[in-house]
Amino acid sequence: MKKLLSFAGVSLLTTALLDPMLQSTLDKPVPWLRDIGMFLAGAFCLYILVKYHREL
Repeated sequence: MKKLLSFAGVSLLTTALLDPMLQSTLDKPVPWLRDIGMFLAGAFCLYILVKYHREL
């Protein structure tokens, strides 16, 4: 469970931060709602990982 939360958190945060750069490079509009959602989901995964680190 720790590895899954860690992988999900890091992947979602990285994708949320790099996606606007990729979209602007391709001259497409940036889907801000999707990026904010990915950022919040990644932050929540890491929050759960830190808060419940003894139980996992």
